[in-house]
Amino acid sequence: NMRKSRFFQKDTYIAVDFLQKEVEVVRIQEIHAKKSPHAVFTVDMGPDKGSKQILFNKPEVKPLNAIKAEMESFHSAIINNAVPPVTINDGYSALEVAYQIIGKINQTAANL
Repeated sequence: NMRKSRFFQKDTYIAVDFLQKEVEVVRIQEIHAKKSPHAVFTVDMGPDKGSKQILFNKPEVKPLNAIKAEMESFHSAIINNAVPPVTINDGYSALEVAYQIIGKINQTAANL
């Protein structure tokens, strides 16, 4: 049973394992003053391009039952007549982004 997501950014790769509750972050960055203590290794980018370092980080993930926390937060918002941390507008915005992504995927698939 695999529950993983990977996120790619310009200079960063993030792997999230929801089942094992682990996160790995790999970044590449220029070396400015001195090499970071988190650097795994250094890469020479070629003449006049300097060097970059590869950093690896595995941040601590605190144990949490996310569904229970969401329900408790929702319950608290109702009981206290407060705005929930995630509003209906937030949900709507997330759906808009999801539909944009689906549209781009379909557009790309149609052009193959």
